[in-house]
Amino acid sequence: MTNASIEKKALVVGAIINIIMAISGWLAYYFSNSQAILLDGNFSFIAFFVTLIAIRISTIKARTTDTFPFGQYVYEAIFSLGKGIMIIGVLLVALIMSISRISHYLNGAQTDALNTGVILIYTVAMVVLCLILALYCRHQNKKLNNSSTILRAEYLGAKVDGFMSLAAGLALFGIGYVNIEGSFGFLHYIGDAILVILLVLLLGKGPFVLVRDSFVEMTGGVLQNKEEKMSIESILAECFPTDLLKESYISKTGSSYLVVAYIHGQGADNLGYETLEKIKTQALEKLKQSYQHTILEVALA
Repeated sequence: MTNASIEKKALVVGAIINIIMAISGWLAYYFSNSQAILLDGNFSFIAFFVTLIAIRISTIKARTTDTFPFGQYVYEAIFSLGKGIMIIGVLLVALIMSISRISHYLNGAQTDALNTGVILIYTVAMVVLCLILALYCRHQNKKLNNSSTILRAEYLGAKVDGFMSLAAGLALFGIGYVNIEGSFGFLHYIGDAILVILLVLLLGKGPFVLVRDSFVEMTGGVLQNKEEKMSIESILAECFPTDLLKESYISKTGSSYLVVAYIHGQGADNLGYETLEKIKTQALEKLKQSYQHTILEVALA
Protein backbone atom coordinates (compact mmCIF):
# COMPACT_ATOMS: atom_id res chain seq x y z
CA MET A 1 0.00 0.00 0.00
CA THR A 2 1.41 3.42 -0.99
CA ASN A 3 1.85 6.35 1.41
CA ALA A 4 -0.96 8.24 -0.32
CA SER A 5 -3.42 5.34 0.04
CA ILE A 6 -2.52 4.84 3.73
CA GLU A 7 -3.14 8.52 4.38
CA LYS A 8 -6.36 8.65 2.35
CA LYS A 9 -7.79 5.57 4.08
CA ALA A 10 -7.15 7.12 7.50
CA LEU A 11 -8.82 10.37 6.42
CA VAL A 12 -11.95 8.60 5.14
CA VAL A 13 -12.27 6.76 8.46
CA GLY A 14 -11.81 10.09 10.25
CA ALA A 15 -14.51 11.82 8.19
CA ILE A 16 -17.06 9.08 8.95
CA ILE A 17 -16.32 9.10 12.69
CA ASN A 18 -16.40 12.90 12.88
CA ILE A 19 -19.81 13.29 11.22
CA ILE A 20 -21.24 10.62 13.56
CA MET A 21 -19.84 12.53 16.56
CA ALA A 22 -21.12 15.88 15.27
CA ILE A 23 -24.71 14.63 14.89
CA SER A 24 -24.52 12.91 18.28
CA GLY A 25 -23.27 16.13 19.87
CA TRP A 26 -26.10 18.22 18.45
CA LEU A 27 -28.70 15.68 19.58
CA ALA A 28 -27.17 15.54 23.06
CA TYR A 29 -27.17 19.35 23.24
CA TYR A 30 -30.86 19.41 22.29
CA PHE A 31 -31.73 17.13 25.22
CA SER A 32 -29.19 18.44 27.77
CA ASN A 33 -29.02 22.22 27.07
CA SER A 34 -25.26 22.05 27.64
CA GLN A 35 -22.92 24.56 25.98
CA ALA A 36 -20.02 22.16 26.54
CA ILE A 37 -21.79 19.45 24.54
CA LEU A 38 -22.61 21.98 21.79
CA LEU A 39 -18.92 22.91 21.63
CA ASP A 40 -18.07 19.22 21.28
CA GLY A 41 -20.57 18.74 18.44
CA ASN A 42 -19.42 21.86 16.57
CA PHE A 43 -15.79 20.80 16.94
CA SER A 44 -16.57 17.41 15.40
CA PHE A 45 -18.45 19.00 12.48
CA ILE A 46 -15.51 21.29 11.68
CA ALA A 47 -13.24 18.24 11.84
CA PHE A 48 -15.53 16.45 9.37
CA PHE A 49 -15.60 19.39 6.96
CA VAL A 50 -11.85 19.98 6.88
CA THR A 51 -11.19 16.23 6.58
CA LEU A 52 -13.06 16.23 3.28
CA ILE A 53 -10.63 18.91 2.09
CA ALA A 54 -7.72 16.85 3.43
CA ILE A 55 -8.80 13.82 1.38
CA ARG A 56 -8.58 15.92 -1.78
CA ILE A 57 -5.17 17.31 -0.78
CA SER A 58 -3.89 13.79 -0.08
CA THR A 59 -4.89 12.79 -3.61
CA ILE A 60 -3.17 15.65 -5.47
CA LYS A 61 -0.19 16.60 -3.27
CA ALA A 62 2.38 14.43 -5.12
CA ARG A 63 1.30 15.58 -8.59
CA THR A 64 3.77 17.83 -10.37
CA THR A 65 2.68 20.72 -12.58
CA ASP A 66 4.34 23.63 -14.34
CA THR A 67 3.46 25.79 -11.34
CA PHE A 68 4.49 23.14 -8.78
CA PRO A 69 7.33 21.14 -10.39
CA PHE A 70 8.23 19.47 -7.06
CA GLY A 71 4.67 18.58 -6.06
CA GLN A 72 1.84 20.39 -4.26
CA TYR A 73 2.85 19.58 -0.69
CA VAL A 74 2.34 23.18 0.41
CA TYR A 75 -1.40 22.45 0.47
CA GLU A 76 -0.76 20.12 3.42
CA ALA A 77 0.80 22.96 5.38
CA ILE A 78 -2.05 25.29 4.39
CA PHE A 79 -4.55 22.65 5.55
CA SER A 80 -2.84 22.23 8.93
CA LEU A 81 -2.61 25.99 9.36
CA GLY A 82 -6.30 26.37 8.52
CA LYS A 83 -7.36 23.56 10.83
CA GLY A 84 -5.32 25.02 13.68
CA ILE A 85 -6.94 28.43 13.15
CA MET A 86 -10.42 26.86 13.00
CA ILE A 87 -9.81 24.97 16.26
CA ILE A 88 -8.68 28.22 17.88
CA GLY A 89 -11.82 29.91 16.51
CA VAL A 90 -14.13 27.24 17.93
CA LEU A 91 -12.44 27.44 21.33
CA LEU A 92 -12.62 31.25 21.28
CA VAL A 93 -16.35 31.30 20.43
CA ALA A 94 -17.03 28.71 23.15
CA LEU A 95 -15.06 30.82 25.64
CA ILE A 96 -17.04 33.97 24.79
CA MET A 97 -20.39 32.13 24.98
CA SER A 98 -19.48 30.61 28.36
CA ILE A 99 -18.36 33.93 29.83
CA SER A 100 -21.61 35.47 28.54
CA ARG A 101 -23.70 32.68 30.13
CA ILE A 102 -21.98 33.15 33.50
CA SER A 103 -22.41 36.92 33.25
CA HIS A 104 -26.13 36.59 32.52
CA TYR A 105 -26.58 34.20 35.44
CA LEU A 106 -24.76 36.53 37.85
CA ASN A 107 -26.93 39.43 36.67
CA GLY A 108 -30.08 37.47 37.46
CA ALA A 109 -31.13 36.59 33.91
CA GLN A 110 -33.30 33.52 33.29
CA THR A 111 -30.99 30.51 32.73
CA ASP A 112 -32.18 26.98 31.98
CA ALA A 113 -30.85 24.17 34.16
CA LEU A 114 -28.91 21.31 32.62
CA ASN A 115 -30.51 17.95 31.87
CA THR A 116 -27.76 15.45 32.64
CA GLY A 117 -29.78 12.32 31.88
CA VAL A 118 -28.31 11.58 28.44
CA ILE A 119 -24.77 12.78 29.13
CA LEU A 120 -23.21 9.57 30.48
CA ILE A 121 -24.22 7.53 27.42
CA TYR A 122 -23.02 10.33 25.14
CA THR A 123 -19.69 10.60 26.97
CA VAL A 124 -18.84 6.91 26.78
CA ALA A 125 -19.71 6.73 23.07
CA MET A 126 -17.76 9.89 22.12
CA VAL A 127 -14.66 9.04 24.15
CA VAL A 128 -14.48 5.58 22.57
CA LEU A 129 -14.86 7.01 19.06
CA CYS A 130 -12.26 9.74 19.68
CA LEU A 131 -9.82 7.24 21.17
CA ILE A 132 -10.23 4.93 18.17
CA LEU A 133 -9.72 7.80 15.73
CA ALA A 134 -6.70 9.29 17.53
CA LEU A 135 -4.91 5.95 17.88
CA TYR A 136 -5.73 5.00 14.30
CA CYS A 137 -4.36 8.28 12.88
CA ARG A 138 -1.22 7.98 15.00
CA HIS A 139 -0.73 4.35 13.96
CA GLN A 140 -1.16 5.19 10.26
CA ASN A 141 1.21 8.15 10.55
CA LYS A 142 3.83 5.91 12.17
CA LYS A 143 3.72 3.79 9.02
CA LEU A 144 4.76 7.00 7.22
CA ASN A 145 7.49 7.74 9.82
CA ASN A 146 5.26 10.53 11.18
CA SER A 147 5.85 12.53 8.01
CA SER A 148 2.17 13.32 7.32
CA THR A 149 1.27 16.82 8.51
CA ILE A 150 -2.37 16.07 7.73
CA LEU A 151 -2.54 12.97 9.94
CA ARG A 152 -0.75 14.87 12.70
CA ALA A 153 -3.49 17.51 12.54
CA GLU A 154 -6.17 14.79 12.56
CA TYR A 155 -4.57 13.11 15.56
CA LEU A 156 -4.41 16.42 17.45
CA GLY A 157 -8.04 17.20 16.59
CA ALA A 158 -9.26 13.77 17.77
CA LYS A 159 -7.24 14.05 20.98
CA VAL A 160 -8.62 17.52 21.77
CA ASP A 161 -12.15 16.32 21.00
CA GLY A 162 -11.71 13.24 23.18
CA PHE A 163 -10.49 15.24 26.17
CA MET A 164 -13.38 17.68 25.76
CA SER A 165 -15.91 14.85 25.63
CA LEU A 166 -14.43 13.04 28.64
CA ALA A 167 -14.04 16.08 30.87
CA ALA A 168 -17.39 17.58 29.90
CA GLY A 169 -19.25 14.30 30.25
CA LEU A 170 -17.86 13.33 33.65
CA ALA A 171 -18.27 16.81 35.07
CA LEU A 172 -21.79 17.29 33.75
CA PHE A 173 -22.87 13.83 34.86
CA GLY A 174 -21.49 14.59 38.32
CA ILE A 175 -23.48 17.83 38.45
CA GLY A 176 -26.65 15.71 38.28
CA TYR A 177 -25.90 14.49 41.83
CA VAL A 178 -25.51 18.02 43.22
CA ASN A 179 -28.49 19.34 45.17
CA ILE A 180 -29.94 22.14 43.03
CA GLU A 181 -31.18 23.88 46.19
CA GLY A 182 -27.82 23.59 47.96
CA SER A 183 -24.67 25.74 48.06
CA PHE A 184 -23.44 24.34 44.75
CA GLY A 185 -26.81 24.50 43.03
CA PHE A 186 -25.43 27.13 40.65
CA LEU A 187 -23.54 24.33 38.87
CA HIS A 188 -26.83 23.15 37.37
CA TYR A 189 -27.00 26.49 35.52
CA ILE A 190 -23.41 27.48 34.75
CA GLY A 191 -21.38 24.37 35.57
CA ASP A 192 -20.87 23.55 31.89
CA ALA A 193 -19.82 27.14 31.15
CA ILE A 194 -17.17 26.97 33.88
CA LEU A 195 -16.02 23.63 32.48
CA VAL A 196 -15.72 25.03 28.94
CA ILE A 197 -13.48 27.85 30.20
CA LEU A 198 -11.22 25.32 31.94
CA LEU A 199 -11.09 23.13 28.82
CA VAL A 200 -10.15 26.10 26.62
CA LEU A 201 -7.30 27.01 29.00
CA LEU A 202 -6.15 23.39 29.14
CA LEU A 203 -6.33 22.56 25.41
CA GLY A 204 -5.54 25.94 23.88
CA LYS A 205 -1.80 25.36 23.44
CA GLY A 206 -2.03 22.46 20.95
CA PRO A 207 -3.67 24.35 18.03
CA PHE A 208 -1.30 27.31 18.49
CA VAL A 209 1.69 24.96 18.17
CA LEU A 210 0.11 23.43 15.05
CA VAL A 211 -0.39 26.90 13.52
CA ARG A 212 3.20 27.88 14.35
CA ASP A 213 4.72 24.73 12.83
CA SER A 214 2.53 25.00 9.71
CA PHE A 215 3.52 28.63 9.23
CA VAL A 216 7.20 27.70 9.55
CA GLU A 217 6.71 25.01 6.89
CA MET A 218 4.99 27.41 4.49
CA THR A 219 7.76 29.98 4.83
CA GLY A 220 10.63 27.53 4.33
CA GLY A 221 11.83 27.54 7.92
CA VAL A 222 13.96 24.90 9.58
CA LEU A 223 12.29 21.59 10.52
CA GLN A 224 10.73 21.99 13.99
CA ASN A 225 10.39 18.31 14.93
CA LYS A 226 13.60 17.55 16.85
CA GLU A 227 13.28 13.76 16.54
CA GLU A 228 12.90 13.93 12.75
CA LYS A 229 15.79 16.40 12.54
CA MET A 230 18.10 14.11 14.53
CA SER A 231 17.05 11.10 12.44
CA ILE A 232 17.85 12.84 9.15
CA GLU A 233 21.14 14.22 10.49
CA SER A 234 22.18 10.73 11.62
CA ILE A 235 21.56 9.38 8.10
CA LEU A 236 23.71 12.16 6.63
CA ALA A 237 26.46 11.51 9.18
CA GLU A 238 26.35 7.81 8.33
CA CYS A 239 26.70 8.38 4.57
CA PHE A 240 29.03 11.38 4.37
CA PRO A 241 32.62 11.15 5.69
CA THR A 242 33.15 13.06 8.95
CA ASP A 243 35.74 15.39 7.47
CA LEU A 244 33.50 16.15 4.47
CA LEU A 245 30.14 17.10 6.00
CA LYS A 246 30.17 20.54 7.63
CA GLU A 247 26.50 21.16 8.45
CA SER A 248 23.02 20.66 7.05
CA TYR A 249 19.80 22.52 6.38
CA ILE A 250 16.54 20.58 6.74
CA SER A 251 13.08 21.97 5.99
CA LYS A 252 9.69 20.33 5.58
CA THR A 253 6.61 21.31 3.58
CA GLY A 254 3.74 18.95 4.27
CA SER A 255 5.22 15.47 3.84
CA SER A 256 8.01 16.69 1.52
CA TYR A 257 11.52 17.22 2.91
CA LEU A 258 14.30 19.39 1.52
CA VAL A 259 17.73 18.41 2.83
CA VAL A 260 20.86 20.38 1.95
CA ALA A 261 24.20 18.88 2.95
CA TYR A 262 26.93 21.53 3.16
CA ILE A 263 30.38 20.05 2.53
CA HIS A 264 33.96 21.30 2.73
CA GLY A 265 35.34 22.34 -0.66
CA GLN A 266 38.74 20.78 -0.02
CA GLY A 267 37.20 17.44 0.96
CA ALA A 268 35.05 17.46 -2.18
CA ASP A 269 38.10 18.04 -4.38
CA ASN A 270 39.92 15.15 -2.73
CA LEU A 271 37.02 12.75 -3.24
CA GLY A 272 36.21 13.70 -6.79
CA TYR A 273 32.85 14.23 -8.52
CA GLU A 274 31.99 10.57 -9.15
CA THR A 275 32.59 9.51 -5.54
CA LEU A 276 30.66 12.48 -4.24
CA GLU A 277 27.71 11.70 -6.54
CA LYS A 278 27.76 8.09 -5.34
CA ILE A 279 27.63 9.22 -1.70
CA LYS A 280 24.74 11.57 -2.48
CA THR A 281 22.77 8.79 -4.24
CA GLN A 282 23.38 6.44 -1.30
CA ALA A 283 22.26 9.06 1.23
CA LEU A 284 19.12 9.87 -0.77
CA GLU A 285 18.15 6.19 -0.97
CA LYS A 286 18.48 5.83 2.81
CA LEU A 287 16.52 9.03 3.43
CA LYS A 288 13.70 7.85 1.17
CA GLN A 289 13.39 4.61 3.11
CA SER A 290 12.06 6.66 6.02
CA TYR A 291 10.94 9.87 4.28
CA GLN A 292 9.58 8.97 0.86
CA HIS A 293 9.25 12.51 -0.52
CA THR A 294 12.77 13.82 0.02
CA ILE A 295 14.96 16.11 -2.10
CA LEU A 296 18.69 16.03 -1.26
CA GLU A 297 21.07 18.71 -2.46
CA VAL A 298 24.83 18.98 -1.84
CA ALA A 299 26.40 22.44 -1.62
CA LEU A 300 29.87 23.75 -0.88
CA ALA A 301 30.05 25.52 2.46
